[in-house]
Amino acid sequence: MLSSPVWRGTPVVAFCAGLVCGGALTATVLLVAGSLLRAPLPDFVRWAVVAAALGAVLLRETGVWSFRLPENRRLVPDTVFRLGRHLGPLQFGFEMGTGARTYLPSGLPYVAAVAVALTASVAAALCAGAGFGIGRALMTTANLRYDGENGWDGEWRAHGRELRFLTGAAFVVPLAAVAVTVLSGTP
Repeated sequence: MLSSPVWRGTPVVAFCAGLVCGGALTATVLLVAGSLLRAPLPDFVRWAVVAAALGAVLLRETGVWSFRLPENRRLVPDTVFRLGRHLGPLQFGFEMGTGARTYLPSGLPYVAAVAVALTASVAAALCAGAGFGIGRALMTTANLRYDGENGWDGEWRAHGRELRFLTGAAFVVPLAAVAVTVLSGTP
């Protein structure tokens, strides 16, 4: 479906815009819900919960611990394309961008969700949501532009261990820097 001509040109832009908007909406919902949870908790407790979630997910990502994370194991239905060449991809992207309507290939977005809910400012939450959408857009467009023979998926599987390590490190390092900054009281 993604390799079809419908994805060439403006529909790809609409799809990517939908991904970013869906991610931003999810982050906003997490921020509002998290505001109720974070109110009575001191900073160190909130960051300890984020650290525990991160530790569990990293153990899962490396294969040390096996457990399922909640996800909607269905793809966004093709019926979204009834909306036309531009609104269909926009809705498709929006639903994928929320992370609630499709598969998540990694557990790291769950850690981001916990961090947004328990620690993020409005600006940081919106950046995290937009970042999730941009990450999904990059992955999808890279797959589209690689080749028509599922070569991108094969490369991803062939280098999965290294990619999980790199994406985990790219997630952990900035999160740890923010946690240290907040907990040390440095502005």
